[in-house]
Amino acid sequence: MKRKFGRAATPVAVATAMIGLTLGLGAPSGAAKASPVKVGIVTEKTGIFSAYTQEWLQGVNIGLKYATKGTNAVNGHPIHLSVVDDADNPTTAATDFNSFVGSGYKIIGGTVDSGIATELAPLAQKNKVLYISGPAAADQVTGANRYTFRSGRQTYQDVTAAKGYVKALGSGKTVLVLAQDFAFGQSYVTDCTQAFTALGDKVTSLLVPLTTTDFTPTALQVQADHPDIVFLAWAGATGAPLAQALDQQGIFGTSKVITGLANTATYQFYGTAGLKFNYISLYNWQSPHNAVNTYLVQQMRRQYKAYPDLFTADGFVWAQMVVRAIQTGQGSNVAKMIKGLEGWKFLAPKGPQQIRAADHAMLQPMFQVQLVASVTGAYLPVTLQTLTAAQTAPPVSAHFGG
Repeated sequence: MKRKFGRAATPVAVATAMIGLTLGLGAPSGAAKASPVKVGIVTEKTGIFSAYTQEWLQGVNIGLKYATKGTNAVNGHPIHLSVVDDADNPTTAATDFNSFVGSGYKIIGGTVDSGIATELAPLAQKNKVLYISGPAAADQVTGANRYTFRSGRQTYQDVTAAKGYVKALGSGKTVLVLAQDFAFGQSYVTDCTQAFTALGDKVTSLLVPLTTTDFTPTALQVQADHPDIVFLAWAGATGAPLAQALDQQGIFGTSKVITGLANTATYQFYGTAGLKFNYISLYNWQSPHNAVNTYLVQQMRRQYKAYPDLFTADGFVWAQMVVRAIQTGQGSNVAKMIKGLEGWKFLAPKGPQQIRAADHAMLQPMFQVQLVASVTGAYLPVTLQTLTAAQTAPPVSAHFGG
């Protein structure tokens, strides 16, 4: 049973100016003068997902340095990166995307918002440009068209990583998917229904508008449903008031909670109850042991005096993909760039990853983690299990054309 709680938001157009962003990178002195490759990013620098964008762009910065060996150039062609703020507005995002196209950009990336990513994908096919989405997780981005790729995971991979938790609780449970009412949350409802009903559980859902600020009615509805398991699929700055409302209604004491571990700033949201949750995670900087992740961690400490956060590795991968595309298609031949990315296997901060040629799914490791309290009282993630790319691979989407 799928329910929607309240009314969906109506987007309001917000004007956005294109700004150039060097991200601290420059062409090496004495480098051969060659035509630059212009790369655009459409993303939310302001809005409820702005914190995700900040860490993602930090990953882009470090990933470009890594993939270009510090030159910010490929075969002598400097990469000129421009970022625009769509303020989490789909109309603005589409306008910005088209502006990049009109200015001759052949490679465009972003966004954090799944709803926006699914609207930008058709523009890539229409204009025959390469679109590499940011960490937007909706399944619909995979297989959208041959011009669209993703740099992060998709919701199916999250749900597959959580199946072990649900199975361990026994069959015949009631699972409530509590999510936001846009492509991101809707994708979780579809995936959870498919995955958990196959385990013998009953799945219902409660979808909440993105504009919601008072979560007491939401918490009361969850309380009235008495679910055995709450699969909490949430993103953005409203996670804290939601957690408070759920805690006030005693949800954390009556239901088993499975959720994705969000960025570091959210670790305290659920209080001590959060130490008992089952978490899935797309990245925990302490877990992967490889040279690429070591580079990312070291550069984060050096440049930002911080450790990589939830989406830092996705930004790094996005940069690796951009450099690969330029290497294979000189940043201008879109058909060659697509061919160069399809089937590509590479080492990312998380470990071995591959872009599946059939539908452009990003096959990658996933993690089951637990929060523990340190001696200082801070909450820290500990990886319980690393699931391989093969273990979490989504089914192949219908083959695309165009």
